[in-house]
Amino acid sequence: MGSDVPTDALTELASVLKVEEVRYVIGGSTGLALRGAELGRPPRDLDIYVDEEDVGLAHRLLRVYALDEPESSVTDRYRSTLSHYRIAGAMVELVGGFQVTACDSVYLTEVREMLYPACDLIDLGGIGLPVVPLGHELIFNLLRERQDRAEAAGKLIAADPARHIPKMRLLLERNRLAEIVSGLALKLAGAGEPAGLTELSNREGRL
Repeated sequence: MGSDVPTDALTELASVLKVEEVRYVIGGSTGLALRGAELGRPPRDLDIYVDEEDVGLAHRLLRVYALDEPESSVTDRYRSTLSHYRIAGAMVELVGGFQVTACDSVYLTEVREMLYPACDLIDLGGIGLPVVPLGHELIFNLLRERQDRAEAAGKLIAADPARHIPKMRLLLERNRLAEIVSGLALKLAGAGEPAGLTELSNREGRL
């Protein structure tokens, strides 16, 4: 775990969101840093994901830290409900019902159904922080064309394939992803290059 992880914010966040009804996962650069990934720079913020139906409860619990109200955010690539908070000096973004449409693919962050059951609990001073499965970080970063982050996630998966690859395969099967995206995800995770993707290495730079 990197020394630049916002530990105070994470500890306070976990205390506030410990209510059983809330299901959330930590992602983004902070999630990767909690796993010891080499990112090149400290995390700039703290991203937490919830399902759309859990935005209201999460926001009520975090209201004392709120900088704004949850609002729908739609771009050509992303769709979500966003709100922002300042906790122990760290900027926190609550992302509800996140959907990515890019690279001929559609990817949904289904927290209760997929990401929370498959999360990894990272210990922080005796507190188990629910961090998104690495397969999510790999797929998401491919879709947003962050090859560096995708490679960082892939290296962590490849270091413990028995633990992480089955979870990633579930996400690949669950979502509507282009063959090139699925194939590159498997390749970066060290799970081999499936047949029919012989042009993959020549096209990586296009994702």
